[in-house]
Amino acid sequence: MSYLEFAEIYDSLMTDIPYDHWVDFIKRKIGSNKNILEIACGTGNITRLLADDNYKITAFDLSEEMLVKAYEKLRKYSNVSILNMNMLDFKIDKSFDAAICCCDGINYLLNGEGVLELFSRVYSHLSHDGIFIFDYSTIHKFQNQLGRHTIVAEEDDIFMVWENLYDDEDHTCEMTLNFFVVDSNGLYRRIEEFQKQKSYGCDSICSMLKQVGFSSVEVFDGYCDEAYNLNSDRAVFVCKRRTE
Repeated sequence: MSYLEFAEIYDSLMTDIPYDHWVDFIKRKIGSNKNILEIACGTGNITRLLADDNYKITAFDLSEEMLVKAYEKLRKYSNVSILNMNMLDFKIDKSFDAAICCCDGINYLLNGEGVLELFSRVYSHLSHDGIFIFDYSTIHKFQNQLGRHTIVAEEDDIFMVWENLYDDEDHTCEMTLNFFVVDSNGLYRRIEEFQKQKSYGCDSICSMLKQVGFSSVEVFDGYCDEAYNLNSDRAVFVCKRRTE
């Protein structure tokens, strides 16, 4: 399949994500009237909510197809810039008050070197008192929700079969997703998507953040004020840059 096909149905598959709740958490942590760098923005769902509250946002993603959908939502906002960039080698000639990377962007980095490179680049793009907020799906979620399970679901005119193959040694999960989408003629069209993700231990992530210079790291159980625990499915990090 072309990635464009997956981008077209992406939002239909993410209707269970409480974006409003996530954005409320982000706003409480970073304050108002800030310049934000959004990494792996996807189709721009979080971008749009922040733009509605007058944040200035520079958002980027590797997928041009995802950015096409994002542009459709965001083109009316003068306070949003959209870029096509890779989280492993991005460089923008400005600093930001905050950076965010939501909805498992970190899980697409398949080795620690890549995670460390991302953290280093984010750190260098933040102002002296800047804040970095990101999340990832935990090892606990990979083991207990994904594992080697097959998930079957139906949403609107989309029928999905999601097969997972989890490797407990390196905490990677290979995902094969088959979507059957009802076209205007009433016939089903098949879309196949393959993804591979990796999870990391919380201590390992904290160590890499400290290594690149973040002086304060808090970890939460999802986008709420409860502390992360070993049963958390989503870890959310709030990191402060060292004041120089």
